[in-house]
Amino acid sequence: MQSPDERDRWTNELTGRIAGSSVQAGSIAGGVHITAPGAAPLPVPAQLPPPGLFANRRSELRRLAALAEHPGLVVLTGPGGVGKTTLALRWLHELKDGYEGQLFIDLRGFSGAGPLSPDEPLERFLRALGAAPESIPPGTDEQSALFRSMTTGRRLVVLLDNAVSAAQVRPLLPGAGGSLVVVTSRHRLTGLVVDGARFLDVDPLGEPGALELLEHLIGADRIGAERDHARSLVALCGTLPLAVCASGARLAARRRWPIARAVAELGDETRRLSALRTGEGDISVSAVFNTSYQALDGEHAAAYRLLGVHPGPDLCAAAAAALIGTDEERAAELLDGLVDASLLLDGPGDRYRFHDLVRLHARNASPAPAPDRGTAFARLAGWYLATAVAADLTLIPGRWHLGERYAAPPDDLFGSRAEALEWLERERPNLEAVAQEAHETGRHAITWQISEAMWPLFLQRKHYPSWIRTYELGLAAAESCGDLKAQARMLEGLGVARLNLQDFGAATGHYETALALERRTGHRLGEASALEGLGVLALATGAPSHATELFTLARDVHADLERPRGIALMDRHIGEALSAAGRHTEAEETLTGVLETFTLLDEPYHRARTLTCLGQARLRAGRPDGAAAALREAHDAAREMDAPHVEADALRELARVAERLGDPAERPLLERALAIYTALGSPQTAQVTARLADLPAAPPGDPGSAPS
Repeated sequence: MQSPDERDRWTNELTGRIAGSSVQAGSIAGGVHITAPGAAPLPVPAQLPPPGLFANRRSELRRLAALAEHPGLVVLTGPGGVGKTTLALRWLHELKDGYEGQLFIDLRGFSGAGPLSPDEPLERFLRALGAAPESIPPGTDEQSALFRSMTTGRRLVVLLDNAVSAAQVRPLLPGAGGSLVVVTSRHRLTGLVVDGARFLDVDPLGEPGALELLEHLIGADRIGAERDHARSLVALCGTLPLAVCASGARLAARRRWPIARAVAELGDETRRLSALRTGEGDISVSAVFNTSYQALDGEHAAAYRLLGVHPGPDLCAAAAAALIGTDEERAAELLDGLVDASLLLDGPGDRYRFHDLVRLHARNASPAPAPDRGTAFARLAGWYLATAVAADLTLIPGRWHLGERYAAPPDDLFGSRAEALEWLERERPNLEAVAQEAHETGRHAITWQISEAMWPLFLQRKHYPSWIRTYELGLAAAESCGDLKAQARMLEGLGVARLNLQDFGAATGHYETALALERRTGHRLGEASALEGLGVLALATGAPSHATELFTLARDVHADLERPRGIALMDRHIGEALSAAGRHTEAEETLTGVLETFTLLDEPYHRARTLTCLGQARLRAGRPDGAAAALREAHDAAREMDAPHVEADALRELARVAERLGDPAERPLLERALAIYTALGSPQTAQVTARLADLPAAPPGDPGSAPS
């Protein structure tokens, strides 16, 4: 018989109002399984749309497959039209069979009609998962909680397309379990990091993928018949999938059109964006960019428009600050905001750039008045010129200049010569583009002054095509503003380039014209430069005595103007000429004195050049050991200051020393010199190649001795 306590412990009773069936039981062993008569299984939604045309993206699919090994939240970001949704759908269709079902919603973050609020997709998802309409609560928080309850423990694929913010996404995240949630957005949505998001940036296709996509649209036969034009077409589309689809769809609908016709249409920048749309307007690159642009606040939108003024391939925050007219810190914030909106691309070293089509859109988006754009470009050009001047003065402080910015250069922009040279190297394409734009917009003085400020880069790194292009542009700009001194300065720079390339006829014409201009204007320093160039020409063409006369005339000018650096430069040339004439003792004395001067003046480039000349002179004088010592020092100095041509010259002369001494290091020295000359596009490449062809092959495993 049970005690009262035991009776209370096992007694259960139902109280209150009971709706539906109820079950009461006493002691139960094992599991409880209750099946309501006629109960339906949970719905299995299959909402993923087909992926549509797909090309390439093999590396992205591999990365996504690795992410899928650990279900959770994955965010695909990139500019409009780059193919984020297509990529996501292709990937998810490949793995959907491993999941119970799929949910999909276009959140319309960039539709132009306003993004969906979370309650609408939540209601759709809940219905798809089997919730009765009358059981769905009205509030977003309650709907989100119910959604988590209904998805906890289930393995679902959820694609949230075109999200505009983390706040829009967060209520749509399913409950704990094995679900895979994929979000696509033009914004970075970094706020989802706290929700465990992993990110993949989606870039344009690249040429192979874009050609593959174009082939899907118009057929392999048309691609094969106009392969080069097809390449041009996808390049003009910036390999952006939407742009390729727009252009390809027009060609597909017009079978008789050659690809060349579409290329001609897109070749006009003013018409390119309008041409990248189908006749019905259902595919329009401009419309896609417009929705991203219209989502910006006023300050970001203004920055976007002004950044479109930048003519170069990329820019840093300091350049953007000058262009926008703000401080560098705020400029960096605006740049990052545009990156987050996928209207700007960021790269290594805090560099930013536009996709080519986005740049065109920025230039035409709700255009600011022309004076505003002109003022912005003037600020930008002034910043580039001032910074280039500071770099020039850091690298070669003793050089004379014409440009007015040298009178009051910016202070302490560069902490070292290496930093200044690296800035000029990195910004070379931008400096060229700004100089070109300045010339085309009538700011001719800016153009030739940028050319002048780039001199140390061309002197040390050569870049012959860029050198000639930049100085020819500077010459045209100087002619446009009628500045005779500037014209002569540009001609002298071109003369050095042509001398380096051993184009002696062109160099002679440049220097003779420059000399006439310098004498016409009474510019004595310029006259000395032109005389120096003519002297180097005479020396290079086998007339050392005439060269000495010209160098002496130039030296006299520098002496009259009390310029020790100019005197030392002419003495170095005179020492070279004396050596070439066989006057070895005088050459050694002259070059040794020059070496001391450049050491005192802290001119490492000219010190290294002088050491090379001294090594050559000692070798001619029959002193190979002394020559080797000077040349090794020149080689080391050139490497330290990153002057590859001087390094190659020292290696070439060390090879001559090795030849004189019968040292097997001659071949490896020449091979190293050849590699540098080849990379620089120097005419010495042919000479060194010919010397190597005359040498016996090096014994296996015997590299010889060479400076490290």
